[in-house]
Amino acid sequence: MKSQLKSLILMIILGIGVIGVYKYTGKPKEINIKMINSNNYSSTLSQEEKNRLDGITSASIIISKDILEYIPKGFTNSDKKKALVVVGEPRKNSVMYDMVYTTMRYLEENNIEVELRDLYDMNWSPVLHPDEFYYQKDGIGKSTEDVAKEQEFVKKADYIIFMYPDWHDMDTAIVKGYKERVFARKFAYDINENGPIGLLKGKGMFTIMNCGYLGGGRGFIGDGVGIEDEKWDRYMNAYKVFDDDTGNWWGMENLGRFMNDRYPKPNSTNYKNDLEKLREDLKSYLFKTFIKK
Repeated sequence: MKSQLKSLILMIILGIGVIGVYKYTGKPKEINIKMINSNNYSSTLSQEEKNRLDGITSASIIISKDILEYIPKGFTNSDKKKALVVVGEPRKNSVMYDMVYTTMRYLEENNIEVELRDLYDMNWSPVLHPDEFYYQKDGIGKSTEDVAKEQEFVKKADYIIFMYPDWHDMDTAIVKGYKERVFARKFAYDINENGPIGLLKGKGMFTIMNCGYLGGGRGFIGDGVGIEDEKWDRYMNAYKVFDDDTGNWWGMENLGRFMNDRYPKPNSTNYKNDLEKLREDLKSYLFKTFIKK
């Protein structure tokens, strides 16, 4: 009798333990991530040193007198379409940033609101901290403050436009880190028994990228200029595969890319015309992607 009583008590204790484990693993408590962004991208170079380096760099730049800076007005509560422009380019005098200025000006001139998120100006941390992993991968707990702020912009946006130079044929690290940290599970997507479910339906994703490899095209698939067109299209189709997959994962429409591989060279006698041609070509792509819709 005593042994049976002991066995019963032991079973009850074990049962309570199992229930406790289930509650712990099955219903995670709220977790507040306290990590802060401590990056600092302030340059240690003087303006004189920058000017000297710009004179010898292989990077594509715009002559200072030809820079057309533009500051967007940002999102309002209006019912206008909204474009979130996410930029991963450290230099304000680059051909890439000229395309940023051109894009923001053109969209606002055409009644689309623009919110600029310059990741270098923001000192954005692209690194997924170990404490964030469970939020990003499984949606457990709350996001960090910097991520939550960006997610609010994403929610308001009709379009997310990623803009960065071509470094090693992919997103610059700071843009890739923005995607990894901001587009987390239960915000951008979820997963059920049938697979992934995109949660950002009704939004469009577009990429603008400055290259400098072949000089072979400007635009996207089929926009080669007769310099290794087959290779150009092979590159562009590879990007489309990745973009389609990302857009599908997030539930967003992939609107394609504008790839510039023919940048104006300051030492060219046609420099001014080449610069204006690039701007006009970009505007034409923006028109057919966002305005003509």
